[in-house]
Amino acid sequence: MRTMSGLLVLSLLALGVVQQSPARAGKLRIVTTLNYLRYVAQEVGGERVTAVALANAKQDPHYVTPTPAMNQLTGDADLFIENGLSLDIWAKNVVDASGNPAIQPGNPGHLIATINVPVKELPTEVSRAWGDIHPQGNPHVWLDPLNVRIIAANIADRLKMLDPANTAYYQSRLEQFRTRLDGALFGEELVRALGKSGGDVLVRKSMNNELGEWLKLRGLEGKLGGWMKEAEVLNGLKVISYHKTYIYFADRFGMRIDGELEEKPGIPPPPQHRDAVVEEIKRDGIRVILNDNFYSREAADYVASKTGAKVIITYLDVGALPEVDTYEKLITYLVQNIAQAVR
Repeated sequence: MRTMSGLLVLSLLALGVVQQSPARAGKLRIVTTLNYLRYVAQEVGGERVTAVALANAKQDPHYVTPTPAMNQLTGDADLFIENGLSLDIWAKNVVDASGNPAIQPGNPGHLIATINVPVKELPTEVSRAWGDIHPQGNPHVWLDPLNVRIIAANIADRLKMLDPANTAYYQSRLEQFRTRLDGALFGEELVRALGKSGGDVLVRKSMNNELGEWLKLRGLEGKLGGWMKEAEVLNGLKVISYHKTYIYFADRFGMRIDGELEEKPGIPPPPQHRDAVVEEIKRDGIRVILNDNFYSREAADYVASKTGAKVIITYLDVGALPEVDTYEKLITYLVQNIAQAVR
């Protein structure tokens, strides 16, 4: 069975379905729905795990078609990780068909990575008339690095549960990953200046929207670096997005989402809504339209042609572009691409 699974993973690698090498003896075998989860799981698990992702990083994570190959791959998994929040609901079909009792919901081998993540845009009403609305809130949580800190801790806790002999190893890997994220977000100089718990302090102030004032009172604003410094040009920037994708990214980096090209989530924009967006852009002086790579850009290009706004095609998962092979590079790519459009 292990030999067959190894051959299966190699075949999936050749097809671009799986983004990591097959599991080897003695390692926990992790299967994730999305590639950012694979990356975080591998970073936290290190040499003790091998992680693979089911979805192609370039495809819409809402709509992935389960295949027999995916079902068979999960049959050997020790841990199955999904994003949750009704994003990767297709994962249920894969888990059900895997024949693997260890990864069924409610068992330690099944993890919803977004537990304890503060969720935005919880709907007050759920109706199919509103399109593909997410009843548990906006699921695109990984576009805020502070949420990925929480997700990494959730994964580390589950690895400790499954492999308690290596608890110290997983904790050390978690701390290294979070320290690296803190340095990328706030700048390594600022984190070092605040001492051992500097990253945790900065995270708390950021989550409470107190960072700028707190730094100013301590004369530390000049030490701010990383993504927060790069994204200062985005502060107050009004954008239109195709889908409700960017609320977490926008809130972290100071952008303002003024609306979506979709009138209803998951439904292409009708002409009357598209024309209403044109008038909104003209009225409010909006300069940027964000269009996820897996959505048609027809509506975005039409609106841009009528307004002069710039269309930015964005990629949202680790590995969607060859140069975006880590989570850190994904956030860097988004910050820099959007910032470049308004300079």
